[in-house]
Amino acid sequence: MTIKTFDKRLSFGFLLLLTAAGIYFTFLIARPFLAPIITAALLAVAIQPLFTHLLRYVQNRNAAAFVATGLVFIALLLPAVVFVSSLADETMALYAWLEERTSGPEGWTGYFAGLIDRPLEWIETKTGISRQQLRNAALTQLRNVGLSLLDWAKSLALNITGTIVNGVIMLFTLFFLLRDGKSLVENAGSVLPLSPNRYSLLLKTISDSVVANVYGVLAVSIAQAVLGALGYWIAGLPNVMLWSVMTALASMIPVAGAIVVWGVGVIYLVALAHWGHALFLLAYGTAVISLADNVVRPLVLSGRVKMNTLFIFFSLLGGMQAFGIIGLFVGPIVVSLTMALVKMLAAERLEWNSGDR
Repeated sequence: MTIKTFDKRLSFGFLLLLTAAGIYFTFLIARPFLAPIITAALLAVAIQPLFTHLLRYVQNRNAAAFVATGLVFIALLLPAVVFVSSLADETMALYAWLEERTSGPEGWTGYFAGLIDRPLEWIETKTGISRQQLRNAALTQLRNVGLSLLDWAKSLALNITGTIVNGVIMLFTLFFLLRDGKSLVENAGSVLPLSPNRYSLLLKTISDSVVANVYGVLAVSIAQAVLGALGYWIAGLPNVMLWSVMTALASMIPVAGAIVVWGVGVIYLVALAHWGHALFLLAYGTAVISLADNVVRPLVLSGRVKMNTLFIFFSLLGGMQAFGIIGLFVGPIVVSLTMALVKMLAAERLEWNSGDR
């Protein structure tokens, strides 16, 4: 090895170490803002067709990015205002309804104790466990749940400022990702040691996975919320808006999904002895609300992402565990990207083997 070659390798190794250190410190700087940054990146990929369409008309990347970001802001703000207003009305109505039924001397505790008295009597006859013991245990759990909900509401109120700040950061990041996304992708491609075909395949995998998961989750949430609202209205549940919004949120939960909400509705109707409505909601929730996922999601995915059901299951659960609610989107994307990389490695190995012959 000549001195010149050694100097080149030493220089390359030193630059590599500096680059790794720079990436690490950049990650430390960005870590507090990872959630809004990742959200902005997902939205930038998801609304790329809209941005491209706008760019054809305005012929200016700044203007197109500004308009697209403004449309995202409006799309997020207006539903939020309508939702908060409707939810406030529904919550006040629910509170008045509960207050009317808990206005006795024992209040909430007495109401729920009376509500569970019959089931406890049945359990006592079957198991021999004292009804009083069962009632005390149930009421203790009820108080614990109430305290947990109160703590959650307080933390939500305290974190409202942080939510607004994260929203501003997300929109700010989205604007620059839309405006400079093309150059960022090209620069990354020039640095990565991948052939143009491999790099294009990698980008297509990421884009398809993002679009499929973002649109899939949103479509299922909206479909189950609308179908749920219809079923809750027919079943005679109060505060239909509240139930449907909770259904939309619960639809994002892996495995359980919307059954977490409509199942509670069935229990509520049974507790009020509305057997016909409870039976209807049980059948409707099973056959319509929950099964909507199996119909809507494949239509939205439309062949974009082909992944084993077991991989989807663990990518959703693991994504939520690692990244929180945004992991519902990030988890499947990471797994899809990893599968694409494995396929690239297999193709590269075949090329090497054929070249050695």
